[in-house]
Amino acid sequence: MIASALTLLTLGLAPDVQRPRGLEPSAPSDVVAPTEPTRSPDEPADATTEPADASTDASTDATAGDPPTPTDPDPAAVSEPAAESSPAESGETFRVVAGNGDGAPPYYTKADLDAVRRRHGLSPEPAPDPRKVRWRCLIADPLCGFTIEMQALGAFAPRFRQGDVRERSARRWSSGRAQYDVWVNLPVLTEARGRTRYTRMTLGPKAGAIFSDTGDTWGNLGIVGRYWLGRGRFAPAIEFTSALAFKIAHRRTDELAGSQPRYEMQRGPVGITADVGLSIGGYAALVFGGQYDSPLAREDVPERFRTQASGMLFVGLRGNILWGGPAATAVMAHGLTQRFGQAPR
Repeated sequence: MIASALTLLTLGLAPDVQRPRGLEPSAPSDVVAPTEPTRSPDEPADATTEPADASTDASTDATAGDPPTPTDPDPAAVSEPAAESSPAESGETFRVVAGNGDGAPPYYTKADLDAVRRRHGLSPEPAPDPRKVRWRCLIADPLCGFTIEMQALGAFAPRFRQGDVRERSARRWSSGRAQYDVWVNLPVLTEARGRTRYTRMTLGPKAGAIFSDTGDTWGNLGIVGRYWLGRGRFAPAIEFTSALAFKIAHRRTDELAGSQPRYEMQRGPVGITADVGLSIGGYAALVFGGQYDSPLAREDVPERFRTQASGMLFVGLRGNILWGGPAATAVMAHGLTQRFGQAPR
């Protein structure tokens, strides 16, 4: 009895559960069709609903329990652009903005480019396109990097030879010098101007042959360097060479065989030769240098194979053989020394 009384008391005190009207079975008379708000005859017909009416209707529908009636959007409200918001509020990671000038990337104006050039020490106007290199870098040019050259030298050479060592005397005479070398130029110092790279200094090996009067012939093997003082086609440059010189052959003028002296091989100690010159665009250079030959005068060497200390100074024209000038000078000096040059007896 007590349990039944508690159960009836609990059911009597439980609140009523409010269910959605759409889920409750209702009679056809309970369904109310949506009706349009009444307007007075003097009020103009307007599709736009006032905010106050809309809020009142929405609150009325919510109170009544009916679902809100959808309304058409306002065309005026749709056409108006929305106010811009910051990237942080809208959740944007980046934003594309309109470009400067004609609207093409990279969106820099002329003033921006001038400011960048001033900041990096560049000229206000961009440099013109670099000129084209002639001869495919067979003639040295500041625009070239690695090059191989054929050089020829024709020079006037005052020569000397050691005389009697007891009298400390020397024999001197005027002669000529013809030299033909192969240079290998490796860029060791470069300079960039915009997208153009210029060679400032080259250094590399060289080898060649030297000819003088009475058939004296030397070989030489050493290094050569060139430092450019400009960037133009005819830019000046300083050239310097240093090499070991070793005697190869000799023609004796005191023993005649017919009408011409005999040409024979003659080895000698290693000497040294060096020169410095000022060139114009790698075409030709005015050169001044010297050469020294070590003596071969040991007592165990026969008299006819002994050589005295000797050497020469020379000044002449050296340049690339492709354009002809230095080659003609070297060939002329070579022929004159072989024809008329004779060392004193």
